Amino acid sequence: MMPSSRLPLATLRAFEAAARHGSFSAAADELHVTAAAVSHRIKALEESLGLRLFERKARGVVLTEAGVRYQERIAEAFTLIDRATRELSQPSLDGPLRVSAPQAFLQHALMPRVGELLRRHPGLNLTLIGDNRMADLRAGKVDVAIRFGTGDYPGLSVVPLLDDAITVLAPVHGDGEYADWRNACFIEDDSALSTEPWSHWHPWWREAGLYAPQELRRLKVSDSGLALAACRKGLGLCLSRLSVAQEAIDHGEVIALRPWRRTEFSYYLVSLPGAADAPRVVAFRDWLEEALRDLRQAMTAAIPQPTA
Repeated sequence: MMPSSRLPLATLRAFEAAARHGSFSAAADELHVTAAAVSHRIKALEESLGLRLFERKARGVVLTEAGVRYQERIAEAFTLIDRATRELSQPSLDGPLRVSAPQAFLQHALMPRVGELLRRHPGLNLTLIGDNRMADLRAGKVDVAIRFGTGDYPGLSVVPLLDDAITVLAPVHGDGEYADWRNACFIEDDSALSTEPWSHWHPWWREAGLYAPQELRRLKVSDSGLALAACRKGLGLCLSRLSVAQEAIDHGEVIALRPWRRTEFSYYLVSLPGAADAPRVVAFRDWLEEALRDLRQAMTAAIPQPTA
């Protein structure tokens, strides 16, 4: 058997393309060679490995079990090669990038994921600023910002990032004691805006049939991250967005007591128009697109889709 380190790259390209298309002819068209050349390369590869990678059929080829396993790894390898090639041809990303984001979103959604960004771009000098106020990009103190709002930001480059949902959370080990909300302590986020009605307790109390809020126990905190922290510690119920609470839910620390509701606002990446195509901003935007994929999937699963 030929050592894998000596397998010709052209042969591996032929295998990957044929496996992806399920056809030697389609692979030949992609690689600009003849179908006979692809067939010859695949045959040589199978002989080198001592394994059959394809079953030849009348209308194409089908991967064997060994072929499926091999294709998965070869595809990963070519993805890494292609990414390395693209990054090599891009301008250097070494240098500063200052990012402003809402405090709780930064702490709970970005910080657990930002290690991959730093591994991918080790020369990036990243500064993360947690601030619930809207960063003034024109003042030059930050390069790019994540905002939670309507997306209507005149004069700025705006990229939609993530919708969100909100519900009532309880400590996972004490959710049973909150069956009767009259006995609960309600953790209030003092930073919630009046334009976010479901981020305040009153509509939830009305749904639960509680019409005398002055009789309910409350604990007020300054932001949504502290509200979630208090709930995790068993101090009461809190209202939390899925983007902030997903990690605590995954860790089995809190549990949703009501169905998720879509929030009035969403997350957006904003920058000055002249900075939107700067290499570091583009790299950050591309990383965000990948990093938030699992949260988007969680949103889709949590929020009921409108019926036709």
